[in-house]
Amino acid sequence: MTPHILSVPQIRTSEQFTMRNIPSLDLMENAGKACAEEITQVAFSKNIYEYVIFCGSGNNGGDGLVIARHVAEECCIGQNSVTVVICENDPTHRSLEFQKNFERWTDITNSSEFQHTVFFDSQKPYLIPEHCIVVDALFGIGLNKQVTGLHAAAIQCINASDAYVISVDIPSGLFADQRTPREYDVVMADLTLSVQFQKAVFMLPEAAPYYGEVRVVDINMQTPEDFVPERELLIRKNVRPLLKQGNDYAHKGTFGHGLLIAGSDAMPGAAILAATAAMRGGIGKLTVHTSGRALQTLPVALPEAILNPDDNDKHFSNIDWGTLQSSINAIAMGPGLGTDRQTVNAIKDVLDAVQAPIILDADALNMLADNKTWLAFLPQNSILTPHFREFEKLAGPATDDFDRIDKAKEFAKRYSVILILKGHHTVISMPDGKQFFNSTGNKGMATAGSGDTLTGLLLALLAQGHNPMETALLSVYLHGLAGDLYTAGNAYQSLIASDLPKYFSKAFQELTHIDEPFINPFESDSYE
Repeated sequence: MTPHILSVPQIRTSEQFTMRNIPSLDLMENAGKACAEEITQVAFSKNIYEYVIFCGSGNNGGDGLVIARHVAEECCIGQNSVTVVICENDPTHRSLEFQKNFERWTDITNSSEFQHTVFFDSQKPYLIPEHCIVVDALFGIGLNKQVTGLHAAAIQCINASDAYVISVDIPSGLFADQRTPREYDVVMADLTLSVQFQKAVFMLPEAAPYYGEVRVVDINMQTPEDFVPERELLIRKNVRPLLKQGNDYAHKGTFGHGLLIAGSDAMPGAAILAATAAMRGGIGKLTVHTSGRALQTLPVALPEAILNPDDNDKHFSNIDWGTLQSSINAIAMGPGLGTDRQTVNAIKDVLDAVQAPIILDADALNMLADNKTWLAFLPQNSILTPHFREFEKLAGPATDDFDRIDKAKEFAKRYSVILILKGHHTVISMPDGKQFFNSTGNKGMATAGSGDTLTGLLLALLAQGHNPMETALLSVYLHGLAGDLYTAGNAYQSLIASDLPKYFSKAFQELTHIDEPFINPFESDSYE
């Protein structure tokens, strides 16, 4: 099992590579058996004894027939039943693998009164039992056009039922690599069993109504040795090695000195949130530069921080580098700064003065959006952390979610920056074109100030000597994990931004400790 997120052509390449050693029928058997194990576990947990499996006539339908056979083998006579619903326009168009497994399934139905085969007829309503598991194996990842006719009627039939719906590999009707128009018929699954690899469509909000919970099932599919995926899922397995381990003889200088430029008279809390996150993120020393009035609140909230007051009481107007300790090795700016003209000029002065990668968030990004010529002069590998609206200001509106992540990729490449596009599955785009989707985090983190705490954590890890790529991946994963750890014992509705740094310690522990790991509902144990 790998954390790769593959496109359809990449999955096809992996299938062909795997079938050099594993015949296609055996690979289908692996897929069906692995899915059947997941399906029967769900049925057992829900006390369901009846299965209805919709099969197209291609290889996804072949998977469905293998599932039917394995589910039937698990059934207790007189207690369970399995019905296969064949949806096809022309039996002569069946795939060879489908036909072989249909013959195997027919052998079972001929000898059992509890296993049945039905041929779907769009002119005659098919009634799905209320308390059953429906398995959707109509279409796989190769679909690239609207489903119509008989198959559209089958999808409508599934969606009209009250059954628990499980899709095999991808909900039928949903496109894997491009936007699916809302008016198209798509199965609305409660659970999707993604075969071997995650898919980008399962990371995007537009498709969320269709795929439900996603689990990756391992069927022993391989990738070529020289294969380099363009997208990966951030999970414990590939994040843990990035974290530097401190030595017993370390001192505060060892863990770096960061400069945070944040806050204003109107938003002093932004500086406090980011600064607290930086300190909880393990930074050795932190200097906070903010407006005079905002600075007054800091000593009480965070006595550990070094204070560097701005000449202006209300907002950031300039910075006297001579008043700062020369040991500063990382800079972050943006949270709560506002967009006063003096602040805009001061931001430009910082960008002119600093050559090393810098972290930019919030109002610093808004100023970049208003002064796009500055983008060309950003230090290479700087880290930008926009949410969707801020990114639209920087790169222009996107037509859909796929277009948005493509724009993020091109933006990062064009300006040689690391772009953290914040959301449920935050997307991190690297200057080399690679993208990472985060597996941690939850809806409780959609709260004011959450982004400020991410900025502080980024500053802490960059100051500690992690390179910008490591800093971005670690920070996003740990930040989301802190939110998950909070909601493991509390209602998501009660989460506020100041709660997150309190859970950084547990997040670091979870990342580094192998024993008794916290269970992330999105991150399958099979990845380990």
